[in-house]
Amino acid sequence: MLSRAATSLTLLGRHLERADHLARILGVHVALSLDRTDEPGPEFWTRFMDLAGWPGGDTSRRDQAVEVVITGTLGPSVRASVAAARLAAQAVRPSLPSELYEQVNALHWRVQKPTWQPDLYPFLTDVQLTIRLVDGLLMDTMQHDEARDFVRLGKFLERTANVTAIVTRKSAELADAPEDALEWSAVLKSCFAFESYQSRYSGGVTPDRVIECLLLDQTLPRSARFSAQVALDSVSRIDGPGRRSKPKRLLSKLHGMFMDTTAAAVADEPREFETECRSMLRQLELAMREAYFHPSKVPSNVVGDEERAMPQQQQQ
Repeated sequence: MLSRAATSLTLLGRHLERADHLARILGVHVALSLDRTDEPGPEFWTRFMDLAGWPGGDTSRRDQAVEVVITGTLGPSVRASVAAARLAAQAVRPSLPSELYEQVNALHWRVQKPTWQPDLYPFLTDVQLTIRLVDGLLMDTMQHDEARDFVRLGKFLERTANVTAIVTRKSAELADAPEDALEWSAVLKSCFAFESYQSRYSGGVTPDRVIECLLLDQTLPRSARFSAQVALDSVSRIDGPGRRSKPKRLLSKLHGMFMDTTAAAVADEPREFETECRSMLRQLELAMREAYFHPSKVPSNVVGDEERAMPQQQQQ
């Protein structure tokens, strides 16, 4: 496959996953701020903005945070992510089912409108459900070939990074309040795993079980371990039998991190675990550029996301 096509397909998966992630965590945190008996202070929204990929900002009000995460242009936002996904889809339109492209294109135009201002929750729900529909079209109408594997590679690498960041940062933030079930329930909802958690565990929401569920579960599609395994399977199919490329070796190592650790170990040193995981993802993305994306021809990062850089889609 041409490096340009591989780049665009990977970015399509990554940016759709990011848009879904941002829409979901925004809705959860807005609801959490309303559910708490105590009024959350400015630090609540500052921490949220860091979680959403806007570290170091001075946004400390709910209305500011909502506007930036939906429409911001200097970092990751719902609108920017959907636009980037559409741009990537345009570059490989012959490789995509027409129904899939049409859903991405229609979502792009919908998020350009200011409809989120009076009706935030319907807007966020529309973004998430449309991306679920695109996922279904990807599975049921697209050939299960190399093109699909690149889309899934981008999607599940993004999910691995997002879930790990949420769990580890919330673990560090809530270290002095481990019994805050409302906050830990919000962590599960941010990862679309609250009901899955309830069906597996009894006795309420506890930090060690949340960490085990979201980072270490090998059967839950929203867990970091599951996502790393799907990404590894995709690279294995892309490489073909008998080849052990550098991306495959690094993905095996990343997956091994989730297999070999425990919930207690992550809870004891959450920041250290996140740093190790982020370093591994950075090495992996550099290796992917060398193996699949021809780094001499492709820019090295996505604007506003330098720490977890992927190749940026070029204008055609």
